[in-house]
Amino acid sequence: MENQGQIKSGEFSQGDEFPLTWRRGEGPRVVIEYLFPDLPCDSSATDEMIAVLHEEEENAVARMVHFFLQARYEESSAEAERCMRSRHPEIRDFALLIHTIIHVAQHNVEVALHDLQILQQQMQHSANRRVAAQNDIYRYVLPVFFHLGEDIVPLPQEILPYCSEGTRLFLLYARSYALYLQQAYEHALGVAEAALMMADMCHPLISIYLNLAASMAAMNLSRFQLADRFFLNALELAIPEGYIQPFIGHHGPLQGMVEKHIRDREPKLYKMIAEKVVHFRTGWTEIHNPRSSHKVTTLLTPYEFALAMMASKGKTNKEIADYLHISINTVKSHLSTIYRILDVTKRTELKERLNL
Repeated sequence: MENQGQIKSGEFSQGDEFPLTWRRGEGPRVVIEYLFPDLPCDSSATDEMIAVLHEEEENAVARMVHFFLQARYEESSAEAERCMRSRHPEIRDFALLIHTIIHVAQHNVEVALHDLQILQQQMQHSANRRVAAQNDIYRYVLPVFFHLGEDIVPLPQEILPYCSEGTRLFLLYARSYALYLQQAYEHALGVAEAALMMADMCHPLISIYLNLAASMAAMNLSRFQLADRFFLNALELAIPEGYIQPFIGHHGPLQGMVEKHIRDREPKLYKMIAEKVVHFRTGWTEIHNPRSSHKVTTLLTPYEFALAMMASKGKTNKEIADYLHISINTVKSHLSTIYRILDVTKRTELKERLNL
């Protein structure tokens, strides 16, 4: 297999400078265009806002996203709070969504729940079609993010003309993830692959997430080489910019890919990701578990959780050992520890503790 996407020594860094493609005219504007589609709308919508956005406000949105993707939560939160005071409802609501996820990741559940309550209140019908479309997107995306399958509603097709190309690609990522939650893995893979063909290299940010969605689906189909290829594509796009949040948020469903491709090659980076995974999963679980009949454990380390995910998905000890480049005895030892911690005796019982 090609070494595409492997981390090179000294490649990972987290700077304040936006990536080259985020420079003024291409850069912050890329993020803004995810929020404000440059499409005709009715006269009640503030279509002219794109032209009159101040450079500082545009940069604040970009900094918020940039720091969030780098898992620099305090800095992203500060920018989000600035953006939450914007006179544009699209910016305010998007910033509130980011602020919510930041506090989930920091295990500040009380703040996250407060944010969610405000966001849900604001997701009422709006006369502005663009704002209404954004609200419909959040109604669709939030249950996917929290793995609340019973709350996932069909996405109204009439909102698509009010979505930018980037937003439509993001919705395809969310659709692929929703299909993954429904265990429709072939369909999930097909949606992600089709979206990646449309994204090409024009949307590197959403391409990170689309590659991870494709990787998750391929892994569940035991198409290991294909799963690795998509994961390494995401890694190649994300790591040079220091973007580790996508790997934190998708750690469990990625089933050991973070461990295989990062743990041994970049132990310091893996340690950073693993520490943030613990906080993220704890905060996420405290919101997910009371709202779902499928509870998720917080008792396992990220490495144990990844191995448990593979076992619960039907992977044999040999398949796990071969994939993670460890011995079968090491797999057995880890599984014995996992069974003891979770008080289970076989693979099928793991599903009940891992939200499968």
